[in-house]
Amino acid sequence: MMKLFLAFTLLAAAHCFSVNPVSPFAGFTGDNNEPCYSTPSSGKDGGICLQSNCCAGGTYISNLCPDYQTNVKCCYSYNSCNTNAVACASQSAACEVLGMHEKGQIMLKGEHFDPSGNNPYDGASALSNIRDTCYGKHAKLSAYGNAPGGTVCLTTKMVTSLRDYARNYFNSNGQPIEVNALAGSSHSATSWHYEGNTFDVGCTYPTNHCSALTTWCRNQNPVELCYPGSSCGGHETWVHCAH
Repeated sequence: MMKLFLAFTLLAAAHCFSVNPVSPFAGFTGDNNEPCYSTPSSGKDGGICLQSNCCAGGTYISNLCPDYQTNVKCCYSYNSCNTNAVACASQSAACEVLGMHEKGQIMLKGEHFDPSGNNPYDGASALSNIRDTCYGKHAKLSAYGNAPGGTVCLTTKMVTSLRDYARNYFNSNGQPIEVNALAGSSHSATSWHYEGNTFDVGCTYPTNHCSALTTWCRNQNPVELCYPGSSCGGHETWVHCAH
């Protein structure tokens, strides 16, 4: 009887503490439930919203991801831009941020300012970094300019900080902040971005919230903080916050 009780206890504990990874074809439906997620095709019950030139084999359908930019299609194969499949601790928080993006509560930039990362697209925009993390992958680094290539886990501290600030801003202003870069794009050769702990957020739009965002980041005990007028130089319209 004692052995049976112990076995049941261990089974219950395993159930309580197990983490069910998000399946690209079955798990994440965000908050707006993009038609892509429930539209069957190619023998699958649904697809994933993915930049079209990252959809292996071009097996995608247009107009099923209405809350994404136009180059994002409903893909029924796999992400050829990022084949890494090791989940990170920030996965759950990343899924929350992705859901906020679909609801228009945060804008994750889906491409780079530098065309070197867009033609062909390298799979390392802020949107791709968050989506890939949500789907149980590492975030991809760019491989142009100073960027080293490879992948990295976005840190939980950074993703939750971004989520909370974006949520507070949206609740106060009814508009989303815009995230320019996370782990991707080319920065300085020793940039914290490549460690997965940094966000660049535009702060002069949709309202000027540079001071509020700078204060928020300072309260996170950052390892590096750059903002308009700071000694970093060159950050006249955005805040760079390395957690």
